Amino acid sequence: MTLSHTIASADQLRNQIAGIVLTPNDPDYEQKRRAWDLTLEQHPALILIPQNAEDVAAGVRFARDAGLGIAIQSTGHGTLYPADDNLLIVTSQMNAVEVNVQARTARVEAGTVWKHVLDKSTPHGLAPLLGTSPHVGVVGYTLGRGIGWLSRKYGFAADSVRWIDIVTADGVLRRASPTENSDLFWGLRGGNGNFGVVTALEFELYPVPTVYGGELVYPGELATDALRFFREWVKSVPDELTASINVAKFPSFPQIPEALRGKFQVLVRAAYAGDSSEGAALIQKWLDWRTPTSNSFQEIPFAEIGSIQKDPVDPTATFGSHEMFDQLSDELIDVIVRHATDPSSPVVFNEVRHAGGAIARVSPDSSAISYRDAEFYFQIGGPVPTPELLAAIKAYVPHYKEALRPYVRGGVYLNFMKGAEVRDRVKDAFSSETYARLVALKTKYDPDNLFRYSYPLVKTE
Repeated sequence: MTLSHTIASADQLRNQIAGIVLTPNDPDYEQKRRAWDLTLEQHPALILIPQNAEDVAAGVRFARDAGLGIAIQSTGHGTLYPADDNLLIVTSQMNAVEVNVQARTARVEAGTVWKHVLDKSTPHGLAPLLGTSPHVGVVGYTLGRGIGWLSRKYGFAADSVRWIDIVTADGVLRRASPTENSDLFWGLRGGNGNFGVVTALEFELYPVPTVYGGELVYPGELATDALRFFREWVKSVPDELTASINVAKFPSFPQIPEALRGKFQVLVRAAYAGDSSEGAALIQKWLDWRTPTSNSFQEIPFAEIGSIQKDPVDPTATFGSHEMFDQLSDELIDVIVRHATDPSSPVVFNEVRHAGGAIARVSPDSSAISYRDAEFYFQIGGPVPTPELLAAIKAYVPHYKEALRPYVRGGVYLNFMKGAEVRDRVKDAFSSETYARLVALKTKYDPDNLFRYSYPLVKTE
């Protein structure tokens, strides 16, 4: 699209909506085009910032008629590919939240972040199924499954969705629920943004006013023993407890104290959704095992759930990868520790999350979520503030994953995928039957692949 054509098209779209349309000439374009992950550069032909579902529908019809692909982002955490020369819909201004205390539900608009939900729900002692960060967008996180500190107790965030409003490729606003467009409702929960632009959704809230949560820090030389202890410990913990263990290396960045640069630590994090004394008794097993160098565990209001992991708030450049395991064998632990403590490795975090519980008890036919029986989710990665660090971690990760390959159980979690893996491994996220059903849905609702910036669904012979 030429610049003159872009400007003319912008005026055409502006006349149809209440929201904002930006071209590369507009002052706000540079800020609005950016994803949260600063490694991803994108230069869309137009940016639509809708105020309501009608604006979204107008934008979809405009893009379809103009032959433009459509990318969607709220916070930009889930942006997968650069939306160059196409239409980027930024939903951040659609952020209304309505909490029904009696029904224990929340209705949210497309650009809502989890903090907006916490602000409205936690004063009533109700908790949403967010992840580790309150600053991530609700919709993208939820459509990609959504694993967090309450998942072993209540399942994925997608499991608690009651209905979804979505504008499909024909520019029509539809409701997807168990009784309306039920095929679309099935596919959206776990199949992500392949079928349209979600404008609102409703999900259940849970009576969790507080959790017993925090972080234990151990010296890096205990990494092998700590992973083995974690393996045995989680075998007997109740569903109310969700935990992770991370072998982390402080990067050699200027903002890190010099004494810590390149040092290794073991971080044990958990949240217990129940009586604090019961949570404390579970954590006491770690204290009896070894005395940590620091211990932040305490009862915290659910509104402060983000304090457990302290994920970064501001946009940053990151890169990483992900696998799933059925068990943490001694051999697998040795591989993790060897690579986590490799002085030449640019990988900063090596985190194992315990799954199971309610995640595994939901019927596999209820949504497009496969491989619910995976016991452990594993993430590796880190910040990459320079092109040299990005190149280094991209070169290192394949060697690391080749060493892991004998121990993986198959399957991937969409929300943890980055880079080329998004295109190369999306089929690995689903069983063959589920993938075929998703492809059929894509053909039905978006036959021209208008929404081509989500996880690719390709028909197989």
